[in-house]
Amino acid sequence: MKVEMISWIAFAMGVFLCVVGIIIWAKKKIDLVHGDDADKVAEYDVEPYARVLGIGVMILSLAVISYGVLSCFPMIPVFVQWIAVGAFGGAGTAVLLYGHKKYFDK
Repeated sequence: MKVEMISWIAFAMGVFLCVVGIIIWAKKKIDLVHGDDADKVAEYDVEPYARVLGIGVMILSLAVISYGVLSCFPMIPVFVQWIAVGAFGGAGTAVLLYGHKKYFDK
């Protein structure tokens, strides 16, 4: 079985994004997402907001990892890959939008 380089790159990028999500959640580094605008979040909302952001980024990383893993197997149809990417990508985006609306837009 020949695995293309793009599969390895996608998998590595997904793992990197997952680590970034863990850092955002564990270290409460919301400035990795918002930069200077992180000061707009109330001090008591930083911890739950970091948790939601971290979970959202980790779910988005699953979209990239699933593409990298599923593209390694030529017997899996391409539409299955895109269903997985769309499902994880949509779920991650929904979680990020929820967190943004709840904790950032005030």
